[in-house]
Amino acid sequence: MKFTVSWLKNHLETDADLETLLDRLTMVGLEVEKVTNRAQGLETFIVGQVVEALKHPNADKLKVCKVDIGTAKVDVVCGAPNVEKGMKVVYAPPGSTIPVNQMKLKAAKIRGVESSGMMCSEYELGISDNHEGIIRLKDDSKIGQSYSEIAGLDDIVIEIGITPNRQDCLGVFGIARDLAASGLGKLKIRQNNSQKGSIKSPINIETKDTDLCPVFAGRYFKGVKNVQSPDWLQQKLKALGLRPISALVDITNFVMLDLNRPLHVYDADKINGKIIVRESKKGESFDALDEKSYDLKEGMCAIADEKKVLGLGGIMGGETSGCNENTKNILLESALFNPINIAKSGRSLSILSDARY
Repeated sequence: MKFTVSWLKNHLETDADLETLLDRLTMVGLEVEKVTNRAQGLETFIVGQVVEALKHPNADKLKVCKVDIGTAKVDVVCGAPNVEKGMKVVYAPPGSTIPVNQMKLKAAKIRGVESSGMMCSEYELGISDNHEGIIRLKDDSKIGQSYSEIAGLDDIVIEIGITPNRQDCLGVFGIARDLAASGLGKLKIRQNNSQKGSIKSPINIETKDTDLCPVFAGRYFKGVKNVQSPDWLQQKLKALGLRPISALVDITNFVMLDLNRPLHVYDADKINGKIIVRESKKGESFDALDEKSYDLKEGMCAIADEKKVLGLGGIMGGETSGCNENTKNILLESALFNPINIAKSGRSLSILSDARY
């Protein structure tokens, strides 16, 4: 289980320093396995602005860019397809070490043109696998400012080992609760602000097997916009190694990591009739969100509608009812599934998802 110190302090009021925090985690049985300072090695990476982007005289796919870094304007040869005049970028000067391959930058001639430093992609910084273009920072980013500061990378990530009896600490709140119980700080208790629905859900839920699924709750939301998540949410997910996808998906991942409560969101307009929670039948299959197709065996917990299987309870949702940028109405699921069945089904199909874990 990974979490950041700042995320922990959303739930725990404490002035303890890092060393005290690490010692206490191990003392209460949450053994510290790794501590990562994501800003380390990025001290020289700053915000720059492309003030000129001209075609390279000797290469069709390269551009010669003049980049304002606050103290000077430098020339950088760049092959990224998305580079353009006016954009704010992450600039690494000569002498910097690129995290993904530990390459040390130096000024050099590229196809006969002097280039000083480079503009970076998320892949080069080790943030994600995206290397199709350089990072486009917000227009209000301050030229010359530390990149790690504006990207929220100046936060310590702690990874702890979770033993099978401590599933209560698979959420940041659970870790904070344990630390508070040990006397390290005070737990912040959030008030539950229940919101009464103003519309009746058009999607009914039928649970045919309460052994597989003792509780299945769904709430219908009408007229949503599945936009990109705000920066604070994206940064929290990226810090723990998750790739932000869209607001609807990111919210469910945030709640799972924060409160140890897996959720699933369906595009309600893709559900035929009602939701039916039942045993799977031999020969049934479904296309999962990991872009793979799975053949189900008898006795697995199938989440279905009146025509097809939509997902596998407690393990993974299906692609056919997944949300995208066109989603307008959703059904949010919060359910309790049989853990033994989850384990057996997951092993049988070789699926190890965050929800199953």
